[in-house]
Amino acid sequence: MIKKSGQESLPDSNFFLGLIFIFFFATQVFSGIRVSGSVELFARSFLVDAFLLIFWVKALVELYGTQALFRRSLIALFGTGGILNIFYSPLILQFSNYLGEGELLIESQFPVWFTLATLLVAFWSIIIMAHIFSRLISNPSYSVLITLLYLMVNFVLQTSIAGI
Repeated sequence: MIKKSGQESLPDSNFFLGLIFIFFFATQVFSGIRVSGSVELFARSFLVDAFLLIFWVKALVELYGTQALFRRSLIALFGTGGILNIFYSPLILQFSNYLGEGELLIESQFPVWFTLATLLVAFWSIIIMAHIFSRLISNPSYSVLITLLYLMVNFVLQTSIAGI
């Protein structure tokens, strides 16, 4: 049974944070390089993503006075991100196959299973991230808004480094 708990129950350890960060990285390497097309572009994208997340959490804990949760929140975000990457990687790899075919993108005829699976993982990711952010802020009702704002900033940064 899944236990509903927050990041407060995680160990407050730099070593554990490092292990989880390596796990987070490892779950993205294969699909990330394949979709990015180069190791350099993947590395830039990954570093922007990781540093933005660290900066975002640091800003929230400083703003709301929950500094004790900084490391634990990063562990929770990187850990759940890695788990979600395990589910999302096959979808990303399938998407890269569709990119190679070209005509599916023009006609916008992605298979229904692919669209539904992608939306399911995306919504699941937003809900988990919002839950973790809700523990950091004094008004948890804004956690989804903070999560969506983070995702928009991340998207803008990622597209600007990719040159899209």
